[in-house]
Amino acid sequence: MHKYKKLGLTFFLTAAMTAGSILNAFAAPEDFGPAFDPALNPAVQETPPDSSDQLHPIDPDQDTQGQDPSTDTTGSSQTGPAGPGETAPSEETTAPEQEGTGTEGTGTGDAAAGEGTTTGDGASTGEGTTAGEGTSTGEDVTAGEGTSTGEEQPPQEEEVPNILTVPLRSPRLQTTILLADAHQWSQAFVNDQWITVDGRPFYSISTFLENIHGNFLYRTYSTSNGWSLWVMNGQQTNIPADFAPVEAIQCRFAGPVNNDYDIYYTTTLSNGEQTGWAKNGETCGTMNAGLYITGYRLAFFRKGDTPDVSFENPVVSAHPDGIQYIDGAMRYIHGDGSNFTGWGWLGNDRYYFVDSYPVTGWQYIDGYKYYFGEDGKLFTDIEPIIGTGGPFQIKINKQMDCLTIYTSDGDNGFIVPVKSFLVSTGDDTPIGTFRTPEKYRWRLMIHDLYTQYATRLGSGLSILMHSIIYDAPDPYTVWASTYNNLGIARSAGCIRLTTADSKWIFDNCPLGTTVTVYNSSIPGPFERPTIAYEIPFEQTWDPTDPNVTPEGIAAESARIIAAHPQ
Repeated sequence: MHKYKKLGLTFFLTAAMTAGSILNAFAAPEDFGPAFDPALNPAVQETPPDSSDQLHPIDPDQDTQGQDPSTDTTGSSQTGPAGPGETAPSEETTAPEQEGTGTEGTGTGDAAAGEGTTTGDGASTGEGTTAGEGTSTGEDVTAGEGTSTGEEQPPQEEEVPNILTVPLRSPRLQTTILLADAHQWSQAFVNDQWITVDGRPFYSISTFLENIHGNFLYRTYSTSNGWSLWVMNGQQTNIPADFAPVEAIQCRFAGPVNNDYDIYYTTTLSNGEQTGWAKNGETCGTMNAGLYITGYRLAFFRKGDTPDVSFENPVVSAHPDGIQYIDGAMRYIHGDGSNFTGWGWLGNDRYYFVDSYPVTGWQYIDGYKYYFGEDGKLFTDIEPIIGTGGPFQIKINKQMDCLTIYTSDGDNGFIVPVKSFLVSTGDDTPIGTFRTPEKYRWRLMIHDLYTQYATRLGSGLSILMHSIIYDAPDPYTVWASTYNNLGIARSAGCIRLTTADSKWIFDNCPLGTTVTVYNSSIPGPFERPTIAYEIPFEQTWDPTDPNVTPEGIAAESARIIAAHPQ
């Protein structure tokens, strides 16, 4: 029924995935690279782009105007239909109201999205990009199976894809560096090009991840400033007050991109030495040796591939840096050989070390109360520890499209982070503190579209926290694009979540729950979450929805495949 509207919106959303994977509107201009920092790049225009140049497809986050709302204020969860084609009864769906006044753009506007163009499936193509399914590789990296070496490949017989499979996407990494002598950003370097400008030092980096869902995280080190904060997807690393050159880097993937690819990197130092390679969050470069990085190179490979690279001596320092196992015990030893106190990462697992040993149990750190397992790993969902009794508060970081649930630590206040959710917000999402007044099991939106588990942000506000978009009050009518593009697409002001996450709020946060909306370049006490994996465009159910069943999915899959003969 809404097929063409759906297609139109999806083309905009896939364009947003290509250019909007740089976090579109959720990072403030000063947190980005060359396209956003006029003080460090005089060629940049300070005037924002004309709004008429932005893309504004139909906005399913808007309700129909002019009718009074009907509410479900019990906070109970009503189960939806068990199979495809059924319609869930809902008194709320006949009484829609206006939910927002904006239109949903893709959020591509401000980003330096690269030289490529957007293809129909959201892929970015252009000069310097990889044609195959793996990484483009250079002269000293041997490509594993599934990688592209840059040579022309013989034509392959094209396979007809299954309508319910997702094509393998290749990352596109576009990097710039902030030069120490000129205080200006360099040109862009794409994928595995050497990132260097005549061997000149630099003190900040910015890498955009395009063409694939997920996050690319990175940070830098200098002797005088230590490690910068982790940043991601086009944000620039902290600019040190002393403009100290970068000495070491760490990089890692998270989310769907991390399901398929590993990230590798090597550096060239100011004495001309090339280090060994590091991967997936390990340290590469130099520490406390009077040297700095003059260039580095990124390369990604399919999981399971074994690139022909050397991992010997990735760090020129007095001691290997990072998490190590000494006499069977986990330790974090700093590159200068000293014991370490602070956060450490093993891939995407997070630990806190005191005098090089990981802490366990409950710990007060940086103003929060965290819980660490017996192995020292930080719990990023403590519901199994504390249950769902609450009370809870909600904080929404509009800039980073991240929502965090907190619970109380007695007189210390709501300083215990429970879990975090990926969201899509919009320009009209209001900043401030609110209390939730109403809930709706199913909610009718504009264009005869629906959402599940909607909770109004505040009294008198036309803004809801709700699920992704459905064609009907039926869990087998979801728009896959609104799931895949959480955190990328912009809403009209509502806070859009996966169905499971919106249901968690609906079930566990009673009316009157305090919700604070704010802006920060730091996601929150936890790192910004991602969707678990991309789902096919034709898929009609949210994989997180507890209302769908294996039998219902099988029946709906058969219907979809029958409707799209290969």
